[in-house]
Amino acid sequence: MAKENDPKGKNKEKPVNTRTLPAIIVLSAALISCAFSLVQGVEFRIFVGRLLFSVVIFGLIGVFVRVILDRYFFNRNSNEEETPETEEQNEGEDGASQEDSGENEEES
Repeated sequence: MAKENDPKGKNKEKPVNTRTLPAIIVLSAALISCAFSLVQGVEFRIFVGRLLFSVVIFGLIGVFVRVILDRYFFNRNSNEEETPETEEQNEGEDGASQEDSGENEEES
């Protein structure tokens, strides 16, 4: 009902911001890695190695998840809204090209 009352479209849903998702995943993994290393009482060299390994691996996982979410889930709504406009434009172009090709056939 809000869409009917708002002809300018001011109440459209805002896109989900996924920019911070990799950072949240990396920081969570680093926190868990630090906690386990502290509980086990490992040496500093091993502690830093585990931390670096977890940050790199979960950083890649975070970027991968962000790309998947952006590409396949959150941009789908904006693409569906644009589809009718592009279909109308394509139909207009196809109709014009069919008329042109019809004129060329008649001349031959």
